This record gives sequence, C-alpha cells and structure tokens, in this order.
Amino acid sequence: MTRESRAGYSATSPELELWLARHIEQGFDAESLVLSMLRSGYDATFARDTVNGALGHRPRARQVPAPAPAVTRAAALPAGAAATAATTAAEVAAQAAAEAAMPAAGRNAFRHEGREVPILFALEAPRILLLQNLLDGTECDALITLARDRLQRSPVVNPDTGDENLIDARTSMGAMFQVGEHALIQRIEARIAAITGLPVEHGEGLQILNYKPGGEYQPHFDFFNPQRPGEARQLRVGGQRVATLVIYLNSPPAGGATAFPRLGLEVAPVKGNAVLFHYKQPDGTLDDRTLHAGLPVESGEKWIATKWLREQPYRSRG
Repeated sequence: MTRESRAGYSATSPELELWLARHIEQGFDAESLVLSMLRSGYDATFARDTVNGALGHRPRARQVPAPAPAVTRAAALPAGAAATAATTAAEVAAQAAAEAAMPAAGRNAFRHEGREVPILFALEAPRILLLQNLLDGTECDALITLARDRLQRSPVVNPDTGDENLIDARTSMGAMFQVGEHALIQRIEARIAAITGLPVEHGEGLQILNYKPGGEYQPHFDFFNPQRPGEARQLRVGGQRVATLVIYLNSPPAGGATAFPRLGLEVAPVKGNAVLFHYKQPDGTLDDRTLHAGLPVESGEKWIATKWLREQPYRSRG
C-alpha cells in the first residue's frame, strides 16, 4: 500500500467546495464536517485544514494530486472526475450521524448562530443526549400557537398495510407541518441540522403533539421493521429512520416523562429542553434498547415537538 493510500484522499474540487459552502451555511460545525470527510476516505490533515480554510480559520493546506484510482478509496463526498463512485453529500452526512451528534472532546454544549445549547447528560450506548434550551420560551409558545388550529387525533403506521390508523396506545392530538413551511420552523430545522449533523432534507416534517391529563403513548419503536410489509413501504421515502428528537414545549406539573424502559431512564418534560436518541448503529443494526414511551400526564397537559430523521433525503408520500 502506498503512502498516499494510507493517508487518504487529499485533493479539492469544485464539488467539494460547494458541499462545504452549503453545509457551513446550514450551520454545521467544523467537527461534523471533518468527520464526514474522514468517513469518505479523505486524509485527516487535509480534511481539517480544508474545513478550517472554508470556515476562514486559516489558509487551506497545500493541495496535492489525487492518488491513482487503484489505491483510492471510493470517496463519499463529491470530488470531481476522480470520484465517480461517490455518493451524495447528504448520504455522507447520514453515515456520519452518530459521530456528528457527539460533541468534540471537552465540549459541553453545541453552538449555533449565537445560541448555546448545553448537554445535560450523554449516554453512549445507545446514543442519547439531553439538551438544555434547544428552544427558548417564545419559540415554544409560538409553535403551540401554530399547531392549535390543526390538531387532530394522532395516528400510527399500520405495520401490515403501511396506512395510518388510530389506536388506543396513542392518545395524543397532533399537527403536522411540512419542512420549511414557516419561518420559525425553518429556523428550528436549521438548528436541529447543525446539532444532529443531518441535513434539513433528511428530516420528516415537524410534528406538534398535545397530551391531556391521562394521555400517553405506550412503549414503541420509532424505526421501521423492514420485515413488515406496511413498514417496508415507509422505507421508500427516505430510507430508515435513524434518530428522533423530542422537544418539550411546556413543563407539565406532573407526569408526561419520556421513558426508556430497557434502560431504566426517564426524561422529565421541561420547557425548551430536548432529548435526542439514535437507533441506527454503525454496523447498520437497529438498537432495540431505544424502546420508549410517553408516560401518562398526571396533571395539566403536555406539548411536545417531534422530529424524525432519516438516513436519506425524505420526501412525503403525499
């Protein structure tokens, strides 16, 4: 093996520059971008210097010729004619989702457009993060106001038919929004993309849910079972779900926690906080420890916003 093949791919291209510019504009930080490039076969020093150069931190590293195709790993980032086997930049971001959600060493908060989002706790396996003040109070209240006139009984996907049915296990009322439908939603989706490392187009539409006293969602998985024909239909419009973000829009006086029964973990609903959990593991398997439930609301009501994230760009079946 040559020195170049061990070091990795180390040449820039217009496609790579466009990819960097687009994802920097969306709010992705340096660590997420570098991780995506490393997963695509780029040399570590080249990747970090190129990202830093694109962010304006320091001049780009000297460019060197691309290695011969015989010793070049298939780059998952666009890299001109030398990367004919490349996948899209969005697919690269999906592959690096687990790493992108992990903060850099010693970092205890995410930052996006001047907002700091502290990490209150982090569980490694499965990867679960509790984020403080992902939304501020004004944003929470505004989402509730947007949703009130759209509330309908929340369905679930029938695993045999793929249709959406009403079941007793889920008692919430919900409102669905299209990606980017409102300026507030656009702002929140950009923030979610920056923190999760998944592009906006990998997200399903934001769903706002309201639970009255006694309302609950019994234990369930958010990912799809490809062995069930109805759920397999869902895989055609963005691939598998890889992660869920639950944002608490108010603080119920009692009850309403998000519970992970196989982990002995309960996350209290606190206005503005959010819990992010990944279930697609690096080897492609789905982690059944992410079984979770919305516990019954004991007092008051509960409002949440849910964002499901896919491994590929998502398109609505409608």
